[in-house]
Amino acid sequence: MGLEALVQAGQALTSIFSGISGIGAILVIVGLGILLAVGIGFVAYVLIRFLKTLPKMTPWEFLKFIIVSAVALIIIGIIIP
Repeated sequence: MGLEALVQAGQALTSIFSGISGIGAILVIVGLGILLAVGIGFVAYVLIRFLKTLPKMTPWEFLKFIIVSAVALIIIGIIIP
């Protein structure tokens, strides 16, 4: 099932990129890819920093973190569908 989803995503991407022509469009896509890579790197950096500070949290700070995480997941769950 996971492999089929990957194949479908690949086909969707190729159908999107098949209509792109010209050097300008290609440069825009490359620029967006670079921004995406930098964003993923930043998220990974912040996540690693957070995981290092997690054991040093007081119980009250950890409870606040759990509540904020729960609210964020609820908001993401409302937005995505």
